[in-house]
Amino acid sequence: MVYTEHVPVLANEVVEYLIKRPSGVYIDGTAGSGGHSRYILHKLAPDGLLIMLDVDEDAIAFLKKQFTGEPRVEIIHSSYTEIPHIVRNLNLSSVDGVLLDLGVSTHQVYEGSRGFSFMREGPLDMRFSKDISPVSAYDVVNTYGREKLANIFRIYGEEPYAEEVADAIIRYRSGKPIETTLELAEIVAGVVPHSGKKHPATRVFQALRIYVNKEFDNIEKGIRGAVDVLSSGGRIGVITYHSLEDKLVKNIFSELKHQGLGRVVKKHGIRPKWSEIQANRKARSAIMRIFEKR
Repeated sequence: MVYTEHVPVLANEVVEYLIKRPSGVYIDGTAGSGGHSRYILHKLAPDGLLIMLDVDEDAIAFLKKQFTGEPRVEIIHSSYTEIPHIVRNLNLSSVDGVLLDLGVSTHQVYEGSRGFSFMREGPLDMRFSKDISPVSAYDVVNTYGREKLANIFRIYGEEPYAEEVADAIIRYRSGKPIETTLELAEIVAGVVPHSGKKHPATRVFQALRIYVNKEFDNIEKGIRGAVDVLSSGGRIGVITYHSLEDKLVKNIFSELKHQGLGRVVKKHGIRPKWSEIQANRKARSAIMRIFEKR
């Protein structure tokens, strides 16, 4: 599957709330296919700079093709957890804004070989970058014990049938390893009741993805590192798509506020307009929270 651009969520709001100084320096810490970056560049002045980061090698290759000849961009294959290091390496004293869109890209979901989707056949992998994450979903479901599996599904997926799923996995793998996404999805569907339009394996796949990529640890490290390099009045915006991530971001921003480092912009966050949700189903669960450095 060829890497393609997807519709960015809350793109107009990103520009409105984050880009306060068109000649400033901004970071798209999860650049993906460059959807948000394009909107940011439309707002930037000729002397502005946009640093685009992604841990996905496919994304970086795509971005370099799409933004060839654009003098205002710096494209770097790296995690947003490395923002302070990247800023120092570019000989910058600070940046004016940072965006983190924590959603999984359309390419990652629909490219079966990446192992993110319970709807497409592929190997159990789920890693954004094999260089950064040594443990794959295959390793987890085939080697972890019952209690550890159940805890992963409960903590990172809020799966009410966590124990039952863990038991089913261990029973199945006693005969043969669980090798593919559809194999795992079928195992989960055998014990988790169908409810509405949501696939029974949704929460389990979410939990594995978060665990394998250490997403919660990375979110906290990434936000705190980004705030460290923000200029006074600079802002970080974080877009989340499920309650666990949103709660984590909200709590981190609250701690930063109580530490006297700045303020939360829009206490209840920013949600997409109904017109955007109608045009892009992915937007329905999105919320952007913004912190402004003192």
